[in-house]
Amino acid sequence: MDARAEESLIRAAALGDRQAFDQLMRCHLTPVLRYTTRLTGSPTTAEDITQETFLAAWRGMDRFGFRSSFRTWLFTIASRKTVDLQRRQTAVVISDNTFEAMEVRTPGPAARTVEHSFFVALQTELGKLGYQARACWWLREVEGLSHDEIATALTISRGSVRGHLQRARSQLAERLSAWRPDGSDVHKARSPGRIRHQIPRPTTKGRRDDSPAPR
Repeated sequence: MDARAEESLIRAAALGDRQAFDQLMRCHLTPVLRYTTRLTGSPTTAEDITQETFLAAWRGMDRFGFRSSFRTWLFTIASRKTVDLQRRQTAVVISDNTFEAMEVRTPGPAARTVEHSFFVALQTELGKLGYQARACWWLREVEGLSHDEIATALTISRGSVRGHLQRARSQLAERLSAWRPDGSDVHKARSPGRIRHQIPRPTTKGRRDDSPAPR
């Protein structure tokens, strides 16, 4: 969807047009669900948070105001919902199977084995990062948000975003050194675009991307 079409839908949704909001939700449901799954480690919890995110967005459409992109605004709501959950619980499970369904588009079985083992290791090491470092890395490397957008979504400074990204990349490069070709950094060896392309689309029971907006 181009920016002009999305802006038109946002303005219509802000006036109470449910069909317009349905279209916006269909466009953004997958990345928000993917993000909350990574942060919580629980597909069921992620689905609940995603539902709450779009419900909050629908209720707050008249306050959107175009101070950020709609995508960034949704990630902001999802991040807050996740933090609220963490505050209510003593711990949020970190491990998950987000990467298990990845389809590796490499020609031979040996290459497929290496690629699969890399993503399994990446999954493990991401789970060891702190919440904000993991969120910053995911929003930047997988969802492609800018530093300013991440700062808005997580309600932290741009400098904090840079710091979290630097630490996350440094830790991942060190811990995944076995996959570092020719001495290059791991996050460069597996570029954001490549990682983003191979992240599977999460699915939920009983709800599809074209399901109606939450009530």
